[in-house]
Amino acid sequence: MKKTLQIWLVSVVLLVLTGGWVYLYTNSHAVTAEKQNEALAILKDMKQMDANWNVDVLRSQTELNLDYDPLASPLSDFSAKLATLDAEAKSLNDSSMEKVINDIRTSINEKAGLIDQFKAQNALLKNSLRYVPTAHREIREQMHSMQEKGKSDTAHREISALVNLESNVSALVSDTLRYNTVPDVETAELLKAGIKKMREDLSLYPDKVRDQIDLLMKHLELVLNFRNQQFSLLQGINNVPVVSKLDRLGDLLNEKFDAELTTQFIYQRILLTYSACVLLLVFGAAALIAYRNATERKRLTVLIDKKTLELKENEAQLMHAQKMNTLGEMVAGITHEVNTPLAAIKSGLQTCYELVDTTNTYINESNAFSSMLVVPPPADEEARKLRKTRLGHKLMQVVDMHNELVSMEIVGGINQLLSDSLKNIDYISQIVTSMLNFSRLDRSKISKIKIEECINTTLIIGKHFLKTVKVNKKFGETTLINCDIAQINQVLLNLIKNGAQAMPVDTGEITIETSMLSAEEICISISDNGAGIPAEIQEKIWEPFFTTKKAGSGTGLGLSTCKKIITSHGGRIDMKSEVGKGTTFSIVLPLNPSGDLYATHGEARNNGFVTAPA
Repeated sequence: MKKTLQIWLVSVVLLVLTGGWVYLYTNSHAVTAEKQNEALAILKDMKQMDANWNVDVLRSQTELNLDYDPLASPLSDFSAKLATLDAEAKSLNDSSMEKVINDIRTSINEKAGLIDQFKAQNALLKNSLRYVPTAHREIREQMHSMQEKGKSDTAHREISALVNLESNVSALVSDTLRYNTVPDVETAELLKAGIKKMREDLSLYPDKVRDQIDLLMKHLELVLNFRNQQFSLLQGINNVPVVSKLDRLGDLLNEKFDAELTTQFIYQRILLTYSACVLLLVFGAAALIAYRNATERKRLTVLIDKKTLELKENEAQLMHAQKMNTLGEMVAGITHEVNTPLAAIKSGLQTCYELVDTTNTYINESNAFSSMLVVPPPADEEARKLRKTRLGHKLMQVVDMHNELVSMEIVGGINQLLSDSLKNIDYISQIVTSMLNFSRLDRSKISKIKIEECINTTLIIGKHFLKTVKVNKKFGETTLINCDIAQINQVLLNLIKNGAQAMPVDTGEITIETSMLSAEEICISISDNGAGIPAEIQEKIWEPFFTTKKAGSGTGLGLSTCKKIITSHGGRIDMKSEVGKGTTFSIVLPLNPSGDLYATHGEARNNGFVTAPA
């Protein structure tokens, strides 16, 4: 109880010290320039975007931009970057930053509104500017036409008015185009006066050009007004304080970063002092622990030896569990294979019993008819007639039963049923023999055998899970080997079953090959065309309890047990697999296993008895 309390107190102290150190260390390294630099980079990008936005406005005014898309595209970029800054402000829980970001968003929206006004006015202005030369040309053509007609009519007064009109219109159009390029107050005043004078003199001009002149004057006034308003809009766009608010946000970020750096420096000094104190405490505790370890080392050595023995026992139990699992699968397969022929035998014998019963009735009736025939006829005429009638009826019954037996082919049916039953009995006998060969209960643990015999026996035992699998056997000329036949059969059954479970239902194919690798070694290759094993888990398949099957479908002991069995025989087992193409397991076994295998089984080798290790 006292020791438990001491451990508990030490654990609490260590936990508190560790927690304090982690807290100080975290706060002394909490500030990094990465987020600060990212935020400042965003602000720099937004300033550049704002400058580019102003340039695009001027390009749109001078028609260097073919459309207004560049004026709208920055809005989405501004929105994305402001969202990033919003997230940063919320993570810092800084209301002042959030306020400045909202101010920046308001300024950007204000600037976008002014740019929308500019786009609308600029579109109307450009439309009027495109119309002015056309209207001027149409008026001039109309005046020339009227002048030619006037010469023929000798209307000198109208011709003189048209000459003045053409001169005045040309001057106004030229001044308007110049004002659009270089707006100044003097030109604006001249234009206003000229347009006013032109409207006052409209009555002097012919009716045919009066409406055209009026429309032209309206467009010239629109150019004059919009060009003046456009200058104010551009000034308003440039004066929106986006950059100043971005600078304000940058100042806030720098102020906060400087404050955090100051706090971090304080925590670093505290951490240094705290670490020195903890180190002194740790060295003292380490000396105490070293003293206690010196007294505990002997006890731990004893405990390790005990645990090692337990692990060996557990390993033996796991091997036994895998063997019992294999035995259970074998029994399940045999039960499945034996039940079908047994049911056929039972059904055949039942049918034979019924047919024999029918045949026995015919025999009894025939005997009764024969007995009636050998009885002497009576002397009385009536009695003879009655006897004759009874004999006729009995004869008809016997004939009918005979015809029924002939039509049913009872004798042939009984022979066929008995033949089928004998075949099923032979099949059951074959399965029982295969089971005996698989487990080798009638032989010693280690004996000579042809490896192909083990394979054939295993295939019969595993027939129930190989029904939809095509098995290709490519046996070479091999030599008898000494081995624990039951264990080798267990390895073969595990590998064949794993291959069958990894393949598609209708196109599964297993290929088993045997050959002599050398004069002293035999090679067994088992290949399937299944799903394959991913490269990242190929090294893990030999580990106990590792499985890729669904929960409840496997223990994860099959391959680890196979490797232990093959290794104990002095052999080796390798695997090659490719996802989507299949897997190949190669087993190499010596013709004569090492003495350790004989010692484990407590058997003799080379006319000498090898004892199992103590």
